[in-house]
Amino acid sequence: MVSVIVPIYKVEAYLEKCIKSIQNQTYTDLEIILVDDGSPDGCGAICDRYAEEDARIKVIHKENGGLSDARNKGLDIAVGEYILFVDSDDYIHPQMVEILLHHLKKTEADIAVCSFSQVEVKEEVVFPQYHTAGLIEYEEADAQIEIFDGVAVMNNLQYKNLLTVVAWNKLYKAELFEKLRYPKNRLQEDEFFVHHILHLCKKTVYITKELYYYVQRSGSIMGEIKYPVIKDGWIAYKERLVFMRENEYTEMELFTKLHMLHYICCFYRELSRKAEAELLLKEWRTTFIELYQQDDVQTALTKEQKQMYKYFVIRPQLYYNKKIGIEKREACVRKIKQTLKSYVRR
Repeated sequence: MVSVIVPIYKVEAYLEKCIKSIQNQTYTDLEIILVDDGSPDGCGAICDRYAEEDARIKVIHKENGGLSDARNKGLDIAVGEYILFVDSDDYIHPQMVEILLHHLKKTEADIAVCSFSQVEVKEEVVFPQYHTAGLIEYEEADAQIEIFDGVAVMNNLQYKNLLTVVAWNKLYKAELFEKLRYPKNRLQEDEFFVHHILHLCKKTVYITKELYYYVQRSGSIMGEIKYPVIKDGWIAYKERLVFMRENEYTEMELFTKLHMLHYICCFYRELSRKAEAELLLKEWRTTFIELYQQDDVQTALTKEQKQMYKYFVIRPQLYYNKKIGIEKREACVRKIKQTLKSYVRR
């Protein structure tokens, strides 16, 4: 059995499409756990109605505690051998469970990962038909399959960062969650959690099929980047750096350092306009200089990166001025090339 856990909060307009996409899976041995996280709209009533119509559906009504708490409540009652998370404003391909389960069993992996498609709210998706275990065994031409063993499982976080970090494009062996739960009161819970579960994996399998449909909408947690989100992301990377060092993931420790440098540069200027970020900005300046000077970081940086980051060490605004100048030059070059191409066509 596969337990599908759906955390639900203020998604009344999207919820039914999500639930139906789970109900309509070609693999039918499902336990569908709908966790109403104190949603103030009609989500609770929708959950109850679907539970009356489908015996596979279980509903939890609880006080609002956030995404992590809702996932954890689902994990607490799940009885399936496998776990799948689906966000309540998204939906999934009708063969998602069947395909992931097929490859997870075939490769004896702990986690099966698929690709995903970003779709607009009003977009009508025509699901492609895929060969499945119940019909025809996968051919190489039908799907690219990548298997990661041992340390490569963790390093996969580096090379497929977005695919690896998120919780909802994966089928997990339930035993991985015996002692693991998502951190409460965090806005970037996946960043805090992913390395802990990958650490327990002996093998993951990645299937290059877009089986999950990630709906782009306003009002979602990550729809607008705010100070608390950026701050939580930073705390997550600091914790990850300690974890990688303690567990001797040397390559991932270096990658985390590089990612932290990039993270600071991405958000420093934006946070400099927010009074509440003063202490964090001071920490970022100190940390940036410390990381930049480390031997492994210096070896990993390109000549261009070293120069640009050196500007940031001297003065952050100098870095942004140089960056803007480079972007303007690159835009100018692109425009010239486009103009030349148009003359050639004539």
